[in-house]
Formats: sequence, C-alpha cells, structure tokens
Amino acid sequence: IAFGATQDKQVGPEEWHREACVLTSSQLMRRRDRASELLENAEQYDLIILDEAHHARGRGAGGDGEARPNELLRLMGRLREKTEGLVLMTATPMQVHPREVWDLLRLLGLPEEWTFSRFERFFEEAASSNPTPQEFEDMASLFRALERDLGETSSEDVRRFVPTGSRIAAKRILDALKGNPEAPRRVLNREDRKSAVKAMKAGSPVGRLISRHTRELLRKYQAAGKLDSPIAVRDVSDEFVAMSQEEREVYEAVEEYISTKYNQASPKDRSAIGFVMTVYRKRVASSFYALAETLDRRLKKLDGQQSALSIDDIGSNEFHDETLDLDEAEELERQALQLEERSEIESLLSMTRSLPVDTKAQALAKLLDHLKTDGYRQAMVFTQFTDTIDFLRRYLTESRGMDVLCFSGRGGEYRSIDGTWRVISRDEVKRMFREGQGEVLLCNEAAAEGLNFQFCGALLNYDMPWNPMAVEQRIGRIDRLGQLYPKIKIQNLHYEDTIETDVYLALRKRINLFSQFIGKLQPILARLDRRIQSMVFDLPEDRGARRRELVNDLDSEIAEAEGAAFDLDEITDSDLEIPTRADPVYDLAALDKLLQRPELLPNGVSATPMGNGEYGYMSVGLKEPTRVTTNPDYYSDHPDSTELWSPGSPLFPDPASFATEEEVNAFKGKLTDLLT
Repeated sequence: IAFGATQDKQVGPEEWHREACVLTSSQLMRRRDRASELLENAEQYDLIILDEAHHARGRGAGGDGEARPNELLRLMGRLREKTEGLVLMTATPMQVHPREVWDLLRLLGLPEEWTFSRFERFFEEAASSNPTPQEFEDMASLFRALERDLGETSSEDVRRFVPTGSRIAAKRILDALKGNPEAPRRVLNREDRKSAVKAMKAGSPVGRLISRHTRELLRKYQAAGKLDSPIAVRDVSDEFVAMSQEEREVYEAVEEYISTKYNQASPKDRSAIGFVMTVYRKRVASSFYALAETLDRRLKKLDGQQSALSIDDIGSNEFHDETLDLDEAEELERQALQLEERSEIESLLSMTRSLPVDTKAQALAKLLDHLKTDGYRQAMVFTQFTDTIDFLRRYLTESRGMDVLCFSGRGGEYRSIDGTWRVISRDEVKRMFREGQGEVLLCNEAAAEGLNFQFCGALLNYDMPWNPMAVEQRIGRIDRLGQLYPKIKIQNLHYEDTIETDVYLALRKRINLFSQFIGKLQPILARLDRRIQSMVFDLPEDRGARRRELVNDLDSEIAEAEGAAFDLDEITDSDLEIPTRADPVYDLAALDKLLQRPELLPNGVSATPMGNGEYGYMSVGLKEPTRVTTNPDYYSDHPDSTELWSPGSPLFPDPASFATEEEVNAFKGKLTDLLT
C-alpha cells in the first residue's frame, strides 16, 4: 500500500518504491525475489520503521551454536545502508539473550569497538561491585567510543549516580572517563568508581538506543504517585483436567503415531514430517475436535481435494526458524503426505470421532459459572485454533445456554436468533462485547494483539502455547491501564500427565509464571517451544527420563539466569522523574468544536456531522468524504473505518501548506477566540 498526500492507492511492483510513503509486510519483503526491489531498485529512504522487530534475529541465538542471521535480519542489515533513519519497534516480550539485543542494536549503528564479545563482557564487568583496573579500563574505552559516535554524556547524567549529588564529583568522574590518560581514572576513590560504573552502564548502547516501557515500570510510576490510572493485580490459578480412559487412549495413540512417523523418516524428510506432526500434537492438546478436523482434512488432501493446513497451524508452529508463508507450508505438507498411510489416519479419526464431549470443555463451563458467581460477568477464552473455537461455541451455546461472541482470523461472529453464526467486522464484535452483549468472547491468537479490554476482568486459556510469552500476550488484553477490576482472574486449563503440564508445573513452582515479572528468564521461556517439540518426537520408552531431564535442566538454568549479568530491564530502568511539559494549546474537545464550526476550518476543508461523534470530512485532493472522529474511544472501536482527527493524522491540515501567512494568523486568531 502506498500513501499519497491524501489517500491510498494501488501501485505495481515496478513503481511502489518511488512513492513518498509505503507500508509493506516484512514477511513479503524478506523473500529474496522481493528484497531486490528494496535493495537495488529503490532510492535512498528517509526513514524505515520495522514493526515486530523481534522477528529479526539469528538462528541459534542463545544456544550452543553460532547465531546465523535469519532472512529478515539479513535484509535489515543491508537496508541500514539505504536509509537516513531506522526505528525498530516491538510490543512483544523480547527473547533477550544478549546476542539478540546486540543484533538489533548493530542495525542502529554501534561503534566498531562494540563487538559482541566486548558487548557481553562489558555487562559482565559492569555487574561487578569492584571491577579490576583492567576491566575498568575496558569499560572506559568502550564508553569513549560511544561518546565519539553517539554523542556526549552530560555531568548531570552522571550526577544521578553520585550518592551525595555533588556536581563537582560528577564532573570529576566524567572528566576521568573521557580522558585518554589512565591517571585520572586510577586516582578515583572506590565510591567514585562505583558511580562511574553505574553511569557507564546507564549510558551503554542499550541505555542510549532503547526506549522500553514495561508493565513493571508502570507499577513503579503508580507506587511513586506519578500515575493515577488503576493497575490490577493478577490472580493466576490452574485447573488440571484428568482425561477419561477413552481420551487417554486417543491421546497416546496420537503420540505413538507422531514419534513413529518422525523416527521412521529419513533425515531429508524430517523437516516436512516434523512440521505436520507438530500440527497433530498441538491440536490434540487443544481439543479432540480440532484433531478430528485436521485428520479429516488430511484424508481429503490424500484425495486431492484441499489443503489440510490452516493459518492457525502455520502461525503456531515453531518447527522452523523462519515464519512460513502458506505456499511453503503446503509444500512441507505435500512432502509429508507421501510418508503417511490412509489406514492409519482413518483409524485415528474413527477413535477421535467416537469420543463424547471433552472433559476439558466441561471443566471450562464450570469455571465460567464460578467466575460469574464471583462477580466476573464477562470472560475472554483463548485457544490456538479456530476449530476449537467452533467446537466450544457450539458446546457453550447449545449445551450450556451461554451468550457467546467469537473473534478470530475470520473476523467477528455472533449467533443470530435462528441459531446460525453471522460474520461481522472485528470492530463490531469488540463494540458488542464492550456493551455487554456477550458473556464469553472466544478468541484465537488473532485477538492476542491490538485489543484493549479493560472492562473485562477474567481470561481463561483453554490451551497453552508452548512459548509462555504467547500466553503473556493474551493476558495483556485485559492487564492494561484503566482495568476496572482491582483483581483480574487468569485461569489456565491443562490435561494431566502430559509433557506440557510437567514443564508448566516446574515453572510455576520455580518462578510463579504469569504472576510476577520474569525479566532475565525470557530467553529460557522462549526456547521452551523447541525443547517440548523435541520431546514430542521421542519414542515412548524414552519419554519419562527425558521429561525428568528437562525439568532438572530448567531448574538449573533458571538459577543461573537469575544471577546473570545481562538484565535488559535493569539496564533500561527509566528515571521516574517525569519531565515538565507545557499545557496543550487545544485538546480533542476543542477540535470537536472546531469541526462543528465550518467558518473556522481552513479553505478547502469541510466536515458534515454523521452522528455518533463521526464527521464526513473533505479536504483538497480527496475524491469522497472520509470518516473522522475526535473521540478516542469511538476510534478505538472503529479503527478500520475512521480516522482520529488530531495532529499526527495524515488528514489533519497543515495550514501553511495551502494558506498564506496572513490567512494562517487569521485562522489562529479565530481558533483562540473559540477556545476562550
């Protein structure tokens, strides 16, 4: 999509890179056939913004082997030479191994002295309360490289770390760090050296180039009396569901099928078969209905009717380092199909179809009833798969009489009076749930980003992704500023006696997962998906020992990580002193008044009230009116169909672009009269 001065327009592959502003998918651009359009054909960019930047990473980062850049990181490494400015953004908890942070910082322009080995050693040395003279010199030399390339540190920045607050001491420390001779540094007393180490750590590339805002930081603001918005306390609980005898037989049959097929495959086929077997394994852990639907589609695929995969399977499958597109996933599926036999799939499907309603679904219904009794009249229920949503919505509405809404990659859905499910926009289903028209909102990962549901106080995880960070993303939908409930309920459902549950129990016992800030443990949690997956392919006789081994390893790694020197949260710990800002000249309420006074609008601009706080907005260059609003809540409910009319919006007029200086001054006078 290319953005012109006033409206979107479609452009071809030979032309798009000439547009003033372009929005494109990083998944598309990392493809080698498209990357050349960015790297070779396009002219120099003023600014490139990469969202979801954590996907640009090295394969194997944080592991034993050497990190190799994935396609996105490789692309960004070349693009940095094609742009004047680069912004990397992510609202997803980063897998904060030092290597991954260093990879992203290098894109932003690290001094050449800051190699990865010296970067890692810097924070190890900074963690010492009394570094050796040589370690102190190493840190100081890296500090001077930053001063040279990224700008100088002020004595006021250093003064924050001087216990007495002395300006003289701060200047003495800073002069010593900046000087090339070692002598001034050698005569610093122990307290000055401590202050110097803290100042250098705060002024490291992490401190200079990363702006980080976490929920923990918000809690600090609130505790310091600098934040009025309420922040809820999490109440996390777990429900461990025992499978029925029939369910256990199906579960174990699927496990045996997965491990047998994977271990029988040749090394060259294991990539394909591993991908598909991971789909089976995750679906049986979600719901037996989801498994049955996949097996049924698999049989149809054997008959050449359709793909057995869905976008859910691609998005939740960690078998590959790269995010696969649908074509790549279907090729893996085709390869794996040659290694499977119809009779085996038919047998598994027959066993699965004969099962009654999942015991886990019955447990979910009871939990929802208890939440309502406790005063939580609405709840979000998350699952990884749309098939599980379809199963649960039928069960909860038809068997339990609940009022259910759905939010998935298909959009929003609600049950009409005649019992059919109608597709509506995502904005509409968000509005309906906010207005209390549903007791339960069934969601998959499509709802795990970009939703603000501060009015809902309960969230249930019907299945648990192998990466706990994905669960944290889900919880973030309700654990937000302004949450109406002082205590939010997080309830997780697990099948007893499974690999996932064993691992989860170990984490809950050791670190109180999802209840507290996990900080330096993120790299360990981010690798869990791979480790659980490797155990899924174990032969039955190896599983017990491997489970115990993994749990023991996790315990050791957590203890080691808690004492690690590199802590992104500590390094980016923000100053709680909020800078003084001038009062705004006008606010959104004033802008709304302005839209209602056409004589005050600039030449060529008109606004027609449409009700509900919307206006039909016309300006020079627009072919038809665009919907705008000055109500942020209304905009939050309708982001796909409206624009928030405020400074920063492409529709907000810049009077200087189409008016003389005299007209601009006259307009400002009229606006001042209106506001007073």
